[in-house]
Amino acid sequence: MLEKVNKRQKYITLAVLILAVLGLSGGGYLYNQVVRDLVSNTGYFEEKVLDLNGQNIVLTEELKKEQAKNGIFETQIGQIAGTVGTLDKLAKTDKELLQKYSKVYFLNEHYIPESLTLIPKDFLYESKKEIRVHTKVLPYLETLLNAAKDAGYDLKIISGFRSFSEQSVLKGAYTVNYGSGANTFSADQGFSEHQLGTTFDFTTDSVGSTFSGFSKTNEYKWLLQNAYKYGFILSYPEDNKYYQYEPWHWRFVGKSLAKRLYEEKQNFYDLEQRTIDSYLINIFD
Repeated sequence: MLEKVNKRQKYITLAVLILAVLGLSGGGYLYNQVVRDLVSNTGYFEEKVLDLNGQNIVLTEELKKEQAKNGIFETQIGQIAGTVGTLDKLAKTDKELLQKYSKVYFLNEHYIPESLTLIPKDFLYESKKEIRVHTKVLPYLETLLNAAKDAGYDLKIISGFRSFSEQSVLKGAYTVNYGSGANTFSADQGFSEHQLGTTFDFTTDSVGSTFSGFSKTNEYKWLLQNAYKYGFILSYPEDNKYYQYEPWHWRFVGKSLAKRLYEEKQNFYDLEQRTIDSYLINIFD
């Protein structure tokens, strides 16, 4: 509004100057004509200004609408990209890693993890052995073992990845020694978590390879309170439905699922498979 007033004042000032000149020169007719033209042109320009202002308002509103549409499109594109990224990530994640294999699902005899890496000998109970682990799990395992060491506990690995054939040989040997009793503590080939490369048997120098007394060690107590922080869970706690109590047998399931199981005091094998599967996409996050 102030802008309109300023423009009007400019026009009036100009008119006064012209009239003054004309009045001095005595040009009456020309004087009247100039006044009429001036008044007419002033109104014309004011209408044009108002018209332009109106068009500017309309264009501004249209621009806002287009910006809003673009915002919606950007959000939709972002959602689609996120979905595609999620599906791509899930497609690249081994779907076997969170399956229930102990007497529930069968793991193909040809299955091996996508990549296996040797566990550093410093972490092994028997340093001359070569024990392999799923490559993506190794950083979590090393972090767990180093944390235990920093806390003053001497955890060692005695068993890691075992192939289908290795499990078959081991189960055969147990069966010879223990008969049908071997079924209470040893899985048949194709049903062992060890074939995934994400499962380990822990021990200490004082306990050794028999695992006798491991449940009474401070190392085991530390695992119960801390293993979930690194993505590990106890597969066969007391009173489980699958095998005898195995305090030394721990499986990597990812931090999110391990945390849930720890906080809710649940057993991995008591959850529905579809619930477990929902954690697969974040297993290595």
